[in-house]
Amino acid sequence: MEVVSKYRAILAEGPVYFEGRLFWVDIEGKRVIRKDLQSGDELIVEAPDLVSSLCVIDGRRAYATVRHGIYLVDLEGKTFKELVEVEAELEKNRFNDGKCDKVGRYWAGTMNMEKSAPTGSLYKFDGKGVEKMVEGLTVSNGLGWDPDDRLMYLIDSPARKVYAFDFDLKRGKVWNRRELISFSNDVGNPDGMAVDEEGFLWMAHWGGGKVSRWSPQGRKVLEVRLPVTYVSSVTFGGPELDTLYITTAKKDGEPLSGMVFKEKTRVKGLATNIGRL
Repeated sequence: MEVVSKYRAILAEGPVYFEGRLFWVDIEGKRVIRKDLQSGDELIVEAPDLVSSLCVIDGRRAYATVRHGIYLVDLEGKTFKELVEVEAELEKNRFNDGKCDKVGRYWAGTMNMEKSAPTGSLYKFDGKGVEKMVEGLTVSNGLGWDPDDRLMYLIDSPARKVYAFDFDLKRGKVWNRRELISFSNDVGNPDGMAVDEEGFLWMAHWGGGKVSRWSPQGRKVLEVRLPVTYVSSVTFGGPELDTLYITTAKKDGEPLSGMVFKEKTRVKGLATNIGRL
């Protein structure tokens, strides 16, 4: 396992691989980071508020969730333009994790910052407007789709559950929510997620110091241990999509905490879904 960047985040999250570059956010540091994995060049962009996830459009532009809004970001111009606003009346809520589906719609969820009530929801942004798709979440977190785009997965971290939904890619609809995995007998809470080409789920264990791999039937088959406690999210990247990139959060006494790591895997991930303007 190797460290990817010298940048040490307070709370690194939302890693995205696209065309030889790795993008991620530092939520509490209010920054977006882009690293060219070949040249080593890094770009750090200040965000106007807590920035929690990205949906890359191209090497320069991305959608981002920033507290109560979805923004269009010009990384090289270092500008943020708000496109839609949600839940501005809910002061204890903010956006959390988000990801694009295969046709470029941005699915992003909100969370209760006190983690005390199910006031969070999952929204769908199609480039023009936003629609609420799932309600009753405490911390809407990692999400992904199976290789055939017939299922969508979604995590609620304090509930320690991973849900599966039936998914219609053409219409952008989800239904038939059911519990797939419970973390009640495992260490840490499920956080960010990635899906590999075999349809297995890779999940970060917040407070558990590891990443785990689970079958589509909900059986754990593998663990990857890290030298830090707070593991926040994962994504696949590299030319062959066989490198797992892992974000973490800072903790006193752990000098590598807050760094981004990479680890070669024996299975390939799915290609990154990009946003559409």
